[in-house]
Amino acid sequence: MAYAFNGHTFGQFIGDAERLLASAREQERELTSLASLLESDGATLQGRGTNVAVATMQVPAAIEVGVASALVDAVARLRRAAGEQRQFVETMLTRLLGDHSSDVAVRARPRLLIVDDSDTNREVTSAILEDAGFEVLTATNGLEGVIVAHYARPSVILMDLTMPVLNGLEAARLIRASTATQDLKVIAYTARPDLFDGGGTKLFVDVIPKPASPDAIVALVSRVVASEPRI
Repeated sequence: MAYAFNGHTFGQFIGDAERLLASAREQERELTSLASLLESDGATLQGRGTNVAVATMQVPAAIEVGVASALVDAVARLRRAAGEQRQFVETMLTRLLGDHSSDVAVRARPRLLIVDDSDTNREVTSAILEDAGFEVLTATNGLEGVIVAHYARPSVILMDLTMPVLNGLEAARLIRASTATQDLKVIAYTARPDLFDGGGTKLFVDVIPKPASPDAIVALVSRVVASEPRI
């Protein structure tokens, strides 16, 4: 089955989501500021838009109390709606891609991405690498793996080859096709090393046959993390 996704499309997806989140945050800030002005001085509203110059608007002194109250309520509703939109986008990105709000601090540890459709393989390999001091993200198929790779930029990706939705070879090709991820180091981690043919060397920096011992996994990942950037 063909998919209408490629590296460029994923880059657009991430960019669109981040722009939507920035817009929702800005709306929420502006409406919070407007609500504060209304509460402190209902007679004067200072325009505070970032893109449109809004002149000072004088509210008639004789304005009915009910109208003023309705205006305050309307702004409050708009502020809640902007907050809900911001929270929705933040939650969507967090659930899909992981929470990297403390990215600078977390980056003290190398970040790894395990892409595998087997729950057991993901859990066991994650535990091994976390015990070795790595930060570990996971994805359940190649499509999720490409998305997470674009957003999280892991130091190393452990990529299973036989997966639903998008297999490891196709996922690695998409990662290599995008300027945003083409230099990421991808290791083929598979029970089918026969699929790692001569062409695979252009997609993967190395291969780990399944099953592999914890020591072998940690040793190879550590070596790849410490190696020079992929060219």
